[in-house]
Amino acid sequence: MNRKNKDVAGFQILNILAEIDGDFDPKEGQIIVEYVAKNFPLGGNLESAMDELSQTAPEDYPILLQKCAEDFYADSVEKERLELIDFALRLLKADDVIDAREDWLINKLYQYWDIN
Repeated sequence: MNRKNKDVAGFQILNILAEIDGDFDPKEGQIIVEYVAKNFPLGGNLESAMDELSQTAPEDYPILLQKCAEDFYADSVEKERLELIDFALRLLKADDVIDAREDWLINKLYQYWDIN
């Protein structure tokens, strides 16, 4: 598997968090759109990122999340990781329900990036 740049990895992390509970809420989608607008000012080709997500079985999301977290970490500074965590937390709260799987994945992200 090729290493993704941090922006694509972040995009996939947010999508995994939005999809893991089996209910992609439009409010979650809006936060992903904000992330894309901020990190892809010229637009980005996210087709291959979307293809990878659509071909990943939900039970394999934690594996893809870990790979994306590693790629994001390798390509970012702490401030950028905290900004992505902020997007992720806003996304989790967007539909007013934090599912146990969402909670588990966000905690994994904190662990991978050694954020307390």
